[in-house]
Amino acid sequence: MLFSSGYTANLGAVVGLSGPGSLLVSDARSHASLVDACRLSRARVVVTPHRDVDAVDAALRSRDEQRAVVVTDSVFSADGSLAPVRELLEVCRRHGALLLVDEAHGLGVRGGGRGLLYELGLAGAPDVVMTTTLSKALGSQGGVVLGPTNLRGCAVWLRCRTRRWCR
Repeated sequence: MLFSSGYTANLGAVVGLSGPGSLLVSDARSHASLVDACRLSRARVVVTPHRDVDAVDAALRSRDEQRAVVVTDSVFSADGSLAPVRELLEVCRRHGALLLVDEAHGLGVRGGGRGLLYELGLAGAPDVVMTTTLSKALGSQGGVVLGPTNLRGCAVWLRCRTRRWCR
């Protein structure tokens, strides 16, 4: 899905994939757009210490919510550290959660310019959603939410849930 900016892509993706009765697990150093999206989602939000996979595992293990989404940057803008994406995905799979990765600072830098998910061989994984901006490495304007084909049915739902940010 195409959005007017990377910021609105994150808002749309997080709000569209969660909501009341959902759990969002977010890294303490997530980008402000992910923080704002979590706040707007009306989901229960657990903020875990930076890059702490065990804390994410504990949050998912103890949840009551049926739906859970783990949100993280691929490359954290404040210090350039990398999210432990492979380990986070293992934890998500163990607990039936979705992983949303913001590649705004990974695209153009990691994976031959294609991002950290591509570098790790996880681009297009069935339980990974990628967001990114078109304005940093690509020198354009806009943002996108990309997901696997098994989430395409979710695109219409996302479109309905994110109407206020699509225009």
